Amino acid sequence: MADKGAFNIQLSGFTAANRDAKVELQNPATGQTIMRSPFLDGSLLVRDLDPGIWNVKLTHPNLINPIFEKPIRVFPQPAPTYVPIPVPETVFRDTPIRDIPDADLGPVQQGVTAVRDSLAPIQGKVAGEAIRAADWNALVSAVRDLASNVLALTQLVAPRGHNHPEIEEKIAEVQGNIRSFTEAFGRSLLEFRRELEAAHFRNVVTGVLDAAQAPQKTRDDLLGRVDKLTESLSADPSIFTAQLSKTGSAVLSQVATLITANPELQSNPVVAKTQETAQTYVMGGVATTATKELGIYTRTTASADGGKFGSLLLRR
Repeated sequence: MADKGAFNIQLSGFTAANRDAKVELQNPATGQTIMRSPFLDGSLLVRDLDPGIWNVKLTHPNLINPIFEKPIRVFPQPAPTYVPIPVPETVFRDTPIRDIPDADLGPVQQGVTAVRDSLAPIQGKVAGEAIRAADWNALVSAVRDLASNVLALTQLVAPRGHNHPEIEEKIAEVQGNIRSFTEAFGRSLLEFRRELEAAHFRNVVTGVLDAAQAPQKTRDDLLGRVDKLTESLSADPSIFTAQLSKTGSAVLSQVATLITANPELQSNPVVAKTQETAQTYVMGGVATTATKELGIYTRTTASADGGKFGSLLLRR
């Protein structure tokens, strides 16, 4: 019997999440799925795994999207494959807006009131009446006190265009959460489109092989190339589309060989759709962004009867 492998998974970061976290291991080759819960220190050892690619996913009931999701290879060796998984605290944080206490304007009001009251005895002067030094000094002192209180007021009450640091902090946190969600959602959507594209491509290629009654060696070679696409679902767009373009080129070459051996295949609509789809992959080339990659899949949808979901259902 072939040697087995193991995973040594270690969560790090936000330890409070370890209690309810769930680790899901899925083997795409065999369909086997294993669910485990880590210890409170974040450690998890899973043994007796078949060697090969396993999809490792970490989820938490308080989050919609997985914290971690990545295909990792298990090697047939005694030492477990170490898988460190960071668990950032930010994905669990929902900090309320910081409460900044209102400015106390009581002292300013009291100071201005005192200025007003101090000027009451020297008001009501009539024309020709002398202004005594005491009256003048009282007026100057009142103006000075009024200026001091106005200065204090400008420091307590912000002028127009001022910053609200507590709101800025909350907005920055919300933006970070939205950015994390959109990145995770976009990555999941892209992987789903890739999986759908690979299934659709396998469907049309199988139709050509069935129509041509291709030998088993040809079937294994061509379908093996298509199935290999599922091993790169999480890869960078440039890597996945390069592999997709290469696979499309191989399919075009093999289909041309089958048509040469059996010219009647040229009029088969399944063959025409397969050639059109493969040609789209080849012409699409290497897409450096997810947007360009999704554009390739939009073009291949036009050749699928009832859309890609519909073509898969019809095939079944």
